[in-house]
Amino acid sequence: MPEIYDPAKPFNDQVRRLIGKTHRDGPVFVIPHEKRFKRVNDPRWNDYFSQDAVDGIGTKGLLHWQMDTLEYGVQDAFAMVVDDLMEGNYVPVSLQDHILIQEENHEKIFRMVGTLADLCKEHGIAITAGETAIINALQGFEMGITAQGYCRKGEEITPRTRPGDVVIGLGSSGIHSNGLSFYRQELFDKRGMTLETPLPWGATVGGELTIPTHVYMTALKDMIKYMREDIHGMVHITGGGLSKLRELAPERDVDIEVGRTHRLEPQEIFRFAYELDPSSEKMYTRFNNGVGYAVAVPQGRAEQALETLRKHFPAEQIGAVNRGTGRISIESQYDGSTVVY
Repeated sequence: MPEIYDPAKPFNDQVRRLIGKTHRDGPVFVIPHEKRFKRVNDPRWNDYFSQDAVDGIGTKGLLHWQMDTLEYGVQDAFAMVVDDLMEGNYVPVSLQDHILIQEENHEKIFRMVGTLADLCKEHGIAITAGETAIINALQGFEMGITAQGYCRKGEEITPRTRPGDVVIGLGSSGIHSNGLSFYRQELFDKRGMTLETPLPWGATVGGELTIPTHVYMTALKDMIKYMREDIHGMVHITGGGLSKLRELAPERDVDIEVGRTHRLEPQEIFRFAYELDPSSEKMYTRFNNGVGYAVAVPQGRAEQALETLRKHFPAEQIGAVNRGTGRISIESQYDGSTVVY
């Protein structure tokens, strides 16, 4: 059960108690220090590389504020950061948050911090600092998160796709945290829809646009544990959509071909976007189109990867890697065209 804010008790003490739930003994642990928290590193970290990542949720924060789905907004911010770090096998161990909010509201801030603390405790991450800013000119809220990940030296995962590899996709929950500006312009500005407007498949606009981003971290760690040396690249499908598959071919010596017959089909919210602006090229650069993460592995290891990932999320082989020049071709699931990047 999530903790409930008690207005009769000191607010800062309640927040510190929430954050304290994420602190633990181990390679990284945190101790209270003069009203702040001090991170203590174990010497074992000398055998590791570190990497930082930072992200937020942008205009989706306004929708979460209006729909009172603040917990989903926190998950969006958390997922964007930790899953970016996992691309290189940098496992997040600590993070700091910065909440920007349109008005002072202790109950809502407490809910946000509590959700972040629960996510961090679940995934073994310590919250080491945080800040809240009240900005009256802001609409809704924004949560920015900076996280630190560690990878044992020699165990980094770098893109090195080879001819004969396959690309496996993990299913998304929907729009995740990218492409909101398109929907805001098309639905609210041009068509006068509201958050309560029903969509053709039964969901409301607000309900569809605030579905939280999947957190793939646990699934990826599970796969890496069994087959790290066979993973030839991973990419978080965020801004830029499936055109981000180019990151799997940094040497531009292979082509990646994504078919249209796999079962990770675009959700209704994406098909609706295509009806509003029927351009496959724009669809595959704006949105994830049902694929939230992509992993490249040798053909002979695909079944092992799929079996492991499917314990957590829908996963399918969506593409193949061939000798080439860095071209990414995607057979559109909206029409008969093929988009090339």
